[in-house]
Amino acid sequence: MRGIWLSALSVSHFRGISDSIVFDFSSPLTLVFAPNGTGKTTMCEATEWLLTGQVERLKEGNGFDATVLRSKFTEDLHTPSAAADLYIDGQRRFVTRFVEGTQSLARFGNDIESASAYRPNELLALLAPAAAANETHPLAAINLRQRWLKGTRFLSAEALAALVDTDEETIERRAQVFADLLGIRHLLDAERQCEKYAGELATRLRSLDQLIARESAEADALELALTDEEMAGQETKISARSEASAASELLASEELPQAKEQANLDDLLEALTAVQRRQRHALDLRIIEAQRVEAQWSMRPTLEHEVNEGAKLEAKLTQSLTEMEIKGREAAARLAAYSSQRDVASEATRSLAAAKDQLAHLSAVLIATLHEGGALDVLPQSLAALSVLYPESSWTASARAKRRSDLAALEAALGQAADQSKRLRLLEADLVVARSRQVTEEVLAVLRSNVVEADSRIRAAVTLLDAMAEPVERLQAAARDLLEHDHEIDAAKCPICSHDWGDADHLRSAIADTLSAAPEFVETARTAVTVASDSAATARARLTEALEAQAQVLELEKELSILGVAGDALRRQIEQLALEQGASTETVRTARVNLNIADALANLLTALDSISPTLPGGPLLTLESQVDDLIDQLEMTTSARGRVVQHQLAELAKKIEAAILERDEIRASYAAVNQSLHECRKTQHQKLSALAVLRMAWEKAAPGAGWSDAALTSLMTELDAEAQRLSRAEGHIEAARAAWSAESRRIRLQELRRAIQPSLDRQKHMQGQIAAANRARAVFYDAYTTMSRKQVQDLSRVVNPLFARMHANRVFDRINLGEDNDFLHWLADAGGQQLDPGKDFSQGQRQDLALALFLARARSLGGTFFLDEPITHLDDLNRVGLLDILRATVLENSQFLNLVITTSSRALARHLIEKFSGVGPLETPAGRVPPLKVLELEGNGRTGVRLRTIYPLS
Repeated sequence: MRGIWLSALSVSHFRGISDSIVFDFSSPLTLVFAPNGTGKTTMCEATEWLLTGQVERLKEGNGFDATVLRSKFTEDLHTPSAAADLYIDGQRRFVTRFVEGTQSLARFGNDIESASAYRPNELLALLAPAAAANETHPLAAINLRQRWLKGTRFLSAEALAALVDTDEETIERRAQVFADLLGIRHLLDAERQCEKYAGELATRLRSLDQLIARESAEADALELALTDEEMAGQETKISARSEASAASELLASEELPQAKEQANLDDLLEALTAVQRRQRHALDLRIIEAQRVEAQWSMRPTLEHEVNEGAKLEAKLTQSLTEMEIKGREAAARLAAYSSQRDVASEATRSLAAAKDQLAHLSAVLIATLHEGGALDVLPQSLAALSVLYPESSWTASARAKRRSDLAALEAALGQAADQSKRLRLLEADLVVARSRQVTEEVLAVLRSNVVEADSRIRAAVTLLDAMAEPVERLQAAARDLLEHDHEIDAAKCPICSHDWGDADHLRSAIADTLSAAPEFVETARTAVTVASDSAATARARLTEALEAQAQVLELEKELSILGVAGDALRRQIEQLALEQGASTETVRTARVNLNIADALANLLTALDSISPTLPGGPLLTLESQVDDLIDQLEMTTSARGRVVQHQLAELAKKIEAAILERDEIRASYAAVNQSLHECRKTQHQKLSALAVLRMAWEKAAPGAGWSDAALTSLMTELDAEAQRLSRAEGHIEAARAAWSAESRRIRLQELRRAIQPSLDRQKHMQGQIAAANRARAVFYDAYTTMSRKQVQDLSRVVNPLFARMHANRVFDRINLGEDNDFLHWLADAGGQQLDPGKDFSQGQRQDLALALFLARARSLGGTFFLDEPITHLDDLNRVGLLDILRATVLENSQFLNLVITTSSRALARHLIEKFSGVGPLETPAGRVPPLKVLELEGNGRTGVRLRTIYPLS
């Protein structure tokens, strides 16, 4: 067999296939049917990656990053891999490829156990040996073989379009596809490389031609400008050096190099010019400063005198300001002291008025309280006497508040005392009566025993009555049932009712009489129960009466005890309040009035104690003050002290006014002196600035020289001499530059003549290289054209039958090649008319032609070929024709040709199964197998892709 035959393909964790799937390609035709997005294209790309090490659609630039092959729906520990069992030239082989980092590594061998690692070029040389020459560079060979395998083994929609497209933009791609199909891609690439090499050399040659033209034009211009004497050059060179030496001696700078014969004259002239210009610039600056000094020199003595006088005036004014500041601070201190004293006096006035108001109010409250308590009858009395008379005034406010609450509680208790005495007498009388009814414990025990015995007799009588009455009640119930007995026949005929009674009425009358009277023994038992119940009730009543009498005694004793405790508490409360035993509510009311007087007195004395230290002249009231004229004494005292304070305020106001006047005079004088000092300093600054500018100009014009009239005259003389020296040096430099210019042109001409010749030699060499590249390009083009024309002619003999069978609606007679060099431009004959497939064919007709070309090349190469969705633009008739071609191709070439077709059309799968249903097993490299195998894919990358074989079923 020929080519590469894939009998089985395993794909694991590769892009849209997140699991592991094994595809069986052992049949000559395998159809992979699946909806869009299931994994058909992923299977084709996995095969492309397995064979070439890359997926051309997923490349970015020249490199290929294998990380793009990882499935988005698997864990990172799973890496993409693909493996296949294949036949190469009839020999069974095994190849596998897996991702490691960003690289794709491959292993190859006879089987999985013996497979070893292969480098990319080694594996591609085994899979596509004819795609590149043996001496081709490994990187170029890898690229050629990858593209050849992609172009010949896989037919995609893009390749289908390129095979019949004639647009200028895609003609290069169509040529590459045909070159891959025909196996001459290396010749096409070599021809393209030669063309590219010649184009690059032509670009460089154009730049070189332009350089030679510029240099030749410059040399001709220099040659015309130079005279015969200048062409000699030696005398001109000597004159230029002598002028340069003279200038160097005049400049006398350490920066200048020694004027030697072998020194570069251009550099020397540039150095001389730089030194001369620096010295000229420095001299110009000195001249400018000297002229400024000369213009202002007459003002120097005046400025110095004014500066000295200004310094003295400034010192005098500064001393005056210092003295005024001291006086000002003293005046401000006196004013502050007077103001503070005025504030103190004003505060005393306010304090005196507030004290008067507060003490007057408290005095009025005290007098009113005394009047309310009837204590004014013993007046006149002093505050000290009141303090002794009402000692509670010396208590704390909390102590007086507690006594007031105790008095209120005592008054309430005294109000209840009469009722409690009356209740106590009633309780004592009731207790005597209750104790007379109380029985002893022995009698109480006898009563409890009688109740128990009576209860026992009741239970015995009831038990006996129940035992006797129950059978009687059952008999009476049966008799009642008999009385209620009814007959559907005459009662006289009932043997039970009429037996010995004559008739039923006599029986019922006898039974009723019997029921109305109970038996005598039952009545006796009932009487016994009634007697026992009465005896028990009498005994229980006596026991209850005795217990109630005893409980009443206990309750009266308890209440009597509570009243006794309340009386003891009242007595203790009277003792605690220091009142006489037997005190009445009037006594308590008197004590409360005294407490109110003590409160008012305490408030007044407390206010006196707190206010007196803050008032001028001591307290307003004393303990000896009489209570009856407290308010008059307070008014008299506050009035006298108010007059004293007002007199002090008037005196302080006069002192403050005088102090403010003194302070304002000092401030005015200080402001005037300060303004004079400011103007003095401003004038002094201006004079000093002018003098400093003059001195700075002098330092720039004559650094380090003295400050005198003789020094100024010497400076001006020195500057004139320096200006003449620099002018002479500049003249020598210009003369040397003029002499050296001719020498420079002569040297430049010599340099150009020497530089042009190598460029001419390089130009000639490059022209020869371009000619050789064009000749090689022509040779490669002729070889490529000759070989491709022969193979295309052979291919066209197969294309026409295939196209005629697939093209069900016959319009075209045959497909022909193009003319001359445009042989890849296919043409169609239709009744004497030639049509262009790229322009005149429909999409379906163009696809028929492309499929015919691809199948024709596949028949010539052999091996496995992948057609991804080849029926997109075909109608039903064309599809039937394609199925006939596939059936014929499989039957004729089953031993060396293997086709794998993908589709999303269920109708195509059904038609293929019908087309091959009558064909038996065929011979293949793997043995006899069914000619068609239909595989169906289900699911997607997220949920997982599943494979099942739908034909053949076994």
